[in-house]
Amino acid sequence: MTTENVSTADVTYCEGWDPQIRAAVAPIPEPEARSRDASGEQYAVLLSVQGRPKALFQVDWGHGHLGLFLFDECERRDRELEYRQLEPGRLHLMRYQEWRHTSDTDAEFPERGWCFTMTIDPDGRARQVLSDVGGSRHTGASVPVEHRSVAKAEFGEWTAYVDARMLGLSGPITLVPAQRPVEGPASGTMPAWSAPLPLRPRHLEALFTPGSRLASDEGRVALITEPSHAGWLHLPTGSVIAADPYFLGDSGPFTVTVAPGDYAVLIASMRWEGTDLEGETPAAMVRILDKQTVSWELALLPGQDVRLLGAGEFFGFGVDAGMGCFLDASGRDEFARLIEEWEEESDQEVDLLSSEVRAPETGTNLIAYHSGLGDGSYPVWIGRDADGEVTSFVADMLILHDADALPPTAPSTAVRLPLFTPVTDDRREAPFTSPSATAEFMAAQISHVADGWAEHRRSFTDSHVLRDR
Repeated sequence: MTTENVSTADVTYCEGWDPQIRAAVAPIPEPEARSRDASGEQYAVLLSVQGRPKALFQVDWGHGHLGLFLFDECERRDRELEYRQLEPGRLHLMRYQEWRHTSDTDAEFPERGWCFTMTIDPDGRARQVLSDVGGSRHTGASVPVEHRSVAKAEFGEWTAYVDARMLGLSGPITLVPAQRPVEGPASGTMPAWSAPLPLRPRHLEALFTPGSRLASDEGRVALITEPSHAGWLHLPTGSVIAADPYFLGDSGPFTVTVAPGDYAVLIASMRWEGTDLEGETPAAMVRILDKQTVSWELALLPGQDVRLLGAGEFFGFGVDAGMGCFLDASGRDEFARLIEEWEEESDQEVDLLSSEVRAPETGTNLIAYHSGLGDGSYPVWIGRDADGEVTSFVADMLILHDADALPPTAPSTAVRLPLFTPVTDDRREAPFTSPSATAEFMAAQISHVADGWAEHRRSFTDSHVLRDR
């Protein structure tokens, strides 16, 4: 890292950054940025030195998000720190990423290139992935609190998150308003970024409404047909489990429960227009109340926090046998044992789809269904009515999640419940540690993982050379 004999950085408030023209998008006055900060609306901040970009902040307190990008000498973003606000006055470093380029002409964020990613849990446990053209290495790590938590600074105190050493400057840094910011598109254009949000539910009502039409990204049109009634799910405790029926041992119930009782299970069905072929199973539902759903939320297991999910991510149940199922938590252990015994007796996979499967000891039952395109991970959404009561649990097989609704499909009126409660008046006076100390910690982690990755590949190459001899 080079050191420049400069300690002044220009501050430009804007909508974002355009990597093509390497300039701020639609600069905005500082008072407007301050107003957006106070109301939880998104904006961006560019710090530059002698006309060269050094750091970019993406701020959206409405979604508890603070993103920080650092630039290389070619004015490409090559490091990212993604913070989430999980409690008042404090930000959690959720993800750190770093990219390295092979030439000055390489684009930002190359799909096939060197990339280090560390994802950090609030308790400090972290997962590290180092990938390059030769593959990837996955390791675990522990991140001390001083490197994963930082105080939320006052508006404009950007050096609380990035200091002179991180920018390659002699410090301390003096921040001054940019006099003539180099700008991209004129004000009024769409923002150049958005806070990374988890997967959002789509078309859930349409998947159970006969006649709905959804155009897939492959150019085919799915026609939703009448859902099939798979039976009545007996929930003696009201604690619902969604899982692969052949892997129940590690599954657990959702945190949201319902009143004990028997509830209808509906299996959505479809066919592709222009063919006589039935389509895959797009979704399955446990219908709790026959009332209109006005909101959806992601079903969670104990300890899961939806605020820690990245863009398009979700918590879901895994499938490895091509099937999903619903059951009450009280029957999990008995069903896990029974299915294992049935397979041992018949020496083949038990057909759980032909009829209702009931556990004799607990009296609970299990209702299984085909899991869309097969193995993978699938989210379960919880619907609620206007009074907040649970209307349904819907396992989305994601076959039509990215499809476009076509007439006569009725548009969804349900909304996703807010993930974050905007908190803006909760500043603290200082961060727990210097930003450069965290940067040095990350550099040490990268060096350790990279050395291990290089040693692994050397050993792999040596073993093949010996075997070939």
